[in-house]
Amino acid sequence: MTLKMFWILAIAIIQGLIHFNVRATAVEYKCGVAPQARTNCGFPDISAQECTSKGCCYDSSNPNSIWCFNALPIENTLCQAQEPKARVNCGYPGISATECKDKGCCFDSSIPEVIWCFQPTLQAVTRECSVVDPKSRINCGHPGVTPEQCKSSGCCFDSSIPEVRWCFKPKITTELVQCGLQPKARINCGYPGISQQQCTNKGCCFDSSIPEVIWCFYPEIQEVSSSYN
Repeated sequence: MTLKMFWILAIAIIQGLIHFNVRATAVEYKCGVAPQARTNCGFPDISAQECTSKGCCYDSSNPNSIWCFNALPIENTLCQAQEPKARVNCGYPGISATECKDKGCCFDSSIPEVIWCFQPTLQAVTRECSVVDPKSRINCGHPGVTPEQCKSSGCCFDSSIPEVRWCFKPKITTELVQCGLQPKARINCGYPGISQQQCTNKGCCFDSSIPEVIWCFYPEIQEVSSSYN
């Protein structure tokens, strides 16, 4: 094999690995919930295996927080305008717009001397049934609808209370999850010397482009809408 062919194969493999990591972004960040914002998903003394087998997240690094907690229900990725200095790199020098977008990242070259290929904002959507006041339920089915028919339409079913709607619309909360944070706003999610892989395995963001600041940090979670429609 010639040296030229070797480097061509090496670059292809590296780009393939980068592509895989970016495609896994939504999955990785689903557990990036700061300790104070976690909601319980297990029981006392639950093991890591029992927790994750339920589809929940497990992190025992903070003894005073919930260890088994609900994951972020991420459904979509968005390319929103971000403060250029807060962008988290998602490419490499000279990457084209097509290559960047094929990696699942955002591209904006309108501002010189900043990162052009950067990580997207993730959209998490939560649908809750238990928080809906029975007297305020909005009908979501037809007379005689079965629990299976109701739930298959994305609705809630509860027949335990008489004289109210049994098939009703859930409360839908939409949140944005993003890593594009200014260094001063970052909340530490790691420890000295943590690697990028170790950081993202915890569901957190990693940005080592700025020295002497937090590199592994929790993503920002911002509620943007909440409704029963």
